Amino acid sequence: MSEKEEDYLKAIYRIVKNRGFARSVEIAEILDVKPASVTDMLKKLQAKSFIIYEKYRGILLTGKGREIAEKLFERETLIEEFFQIFGVEPKNANTIANKVEHYIDDESFERIKKFVTFIRSFKTSPRWIEHFNEFIKTGKLPECERIKDEERKEH
Repeated sequence: MSEKEEDYLKAIYRIVKNRGFARSVEIAEILDVKPASVTDMLKKLQAKSFIIYEKYRGILLTGKGREIAEKLFERETLIEEFFQIFGVEPKNANTIANKVEHYIDDESFERIKKFVTFIRSFKTSPRWIEHFNEFIKTGKLPECERIKDEERKEH
């Protein structure tokens, strides 16, 4: 499946999730493409049995399309959250997550998913994240116990 097809499925998924069906004009707005491009892609997605598309009616995901879109949406959302944990601005985190989501392998994604789940389990940010964010803002390492240079070389 191409990146464009994935982006269309995610856009349709977001709209359907909120309203129950999508319209091509909404997809064009979300993806910043021309309506004619949307129509062409909808035909391709329907030919692959990912969507149900009837001109001038709503667009729906098939079971197969929904399953793929949910997986893609989860990947993008978790990767976006991963970058936000490290202080990346939400808009930038979304942009990079959309790109990374297309290329990340399953093992790496599972690590990110476990990391985000781990971080979510704390009531407040772990201290090391606070220290990292302070380092980003000031460029100075916060006062805390750190590994000495010679210990780091041993690892």
